Amino acid sequence: MSEDKHWPESLSASARRALEARGWGGLADLAGATMVEVASVKGVGPKAIMVLAAALDEAGTPFADASKGPRAWKQSAQEAGWGRRGSEKWDGAAAPAKRSTAKKEPAGEPIMLDVDGRSVRLSSPNRVYFPEHGWTKEDVARYYLAVGPGILRALRDRPTMLHRFPDGLDGQKVYQKRLPSGAPDWVPTVRLDFPRYNLHADELAPAHLADVIWACQMSTVEFHPWNVRAADVNRPDEWRIDLDPMPEAGFDAVREVAAVAHEVLDELGITGYPKTSGGSGLHVYVRIRAEWEFADVRRAAWGFASEVAARMPDQATVTWWRKDRDPKHVFIDYNQNARDHTLAAAYSLRGLPSGTVSSPIEWDELADVDPRDLTLATVPGRFAEIGDPHEKIDDTAYGLETLLEWADRSEASAGPGPKEPES
Repeated sequence: MSEDKHWPESLSASARRALEARGWGGLADLAGATMVEVASVKGVGPKAIMVLAAALDEAGTPFADASKGPRAWKQSAQEAGWGRRGSEKWDGAAAPAKRSTAKKEPAGEPIMLDVDGRSVRLSSPNRVYFPEHGWTKEDVARYYLAVGPGILRALRDRPTMLHRFPDGLDGQKVYQKRLPSGAPDWVPTVRLDFPRYNLHADELAPAHLADVIWACQMSTVEFHPWNVRAADVNRPDEWRIDLDPMPEAGFDAVREVAAVAHEVLDELGITGYPKTSGGSGLHVYVRIRAEWEFADVRRAAWGFASEVAARMPDQATVTWWRKDRDPKHVFIDYNQNARDHTLAAAYSLRGLPSGTVSSPIEWDELADVDPRDLTLATVPGRFAEIGDPHEKIDDTAYGLETLLEWADRSEASAGPGPKEPES
């Protein structure tokens, strides 16, 4: 990273100057931008776009149109009629994107929501976010109000990445590390450092339900918190067990691995709190004492995962490389305990057409639960009826001493665990 302007070292000086002339002072300023927007700047060519795309991916703030592929800018630029240098349409200036003149569907007058004594303005409440069901921005906000104690318990004081859909699920998804502009002065943040890029970000750290609903106003659908609290962003207080099925492993396989994980937790005298992922997997969260840094927490998670996989080698794996995993196995992803890795929070909606929720469950529900049934439409009623299965998650914090011993044992028998991811 350039010492003066926080750009990737491989980015050319001419591209840096062109970007800075446009008002982007460093890589962090490109969060939420599109490739085609950046590619429209004279002096920024394909190589620069590739360098920036890779760096933004590493930082966890990819180009907003990254899902279209690394060369999306070329097709989009052609469609917008911009051209590139040397073409008839290149005018030597940063040409703005052509906007559609089609009239948008009316999205309703703004409404005010009273959230525990704070007023939160919700604009465009009728904008459809989930086209398959017709669920709107207001539906999303009222969902989070309905499960308020649960989502706040999951997010309280945690640095939280926002997955935003300004135009609903049919539009582009924006990964937002930094607090979006325009936040009220009562919305709290916590500063995180990213030494590899000499960058920092002030992320939302919800302290009140109104902070969550304000994020909904900013088009947030998913909340992805870190496993640390604002008081100490270098020592996790949450250990996350992520059961990630490979392509040929269904949810029945996840149930079986989760059952063994539960048995091992019981043997350790540790209470784990399961939740659906909102997709095809399952998460189990454990509160831990904030005494260990990320590397040790991840290593302890590997020790636990290795124990579970050793008990069911035909069904579970801790194999590092995806290409080397059996497609019928469930991967116990200990990597989710590394720094700057996040999972959807308990009670977070998922940005999927079905509107599923990463929903807490009781262990005795595991045999029968169908994650597809836990949605924006059903979870509020469930919450009102049974409360929050994670209500007691903060009551007891556990130590990692035994798990670290297991990691030592696994290393002694099978060799060192995987390398620590760069942060």
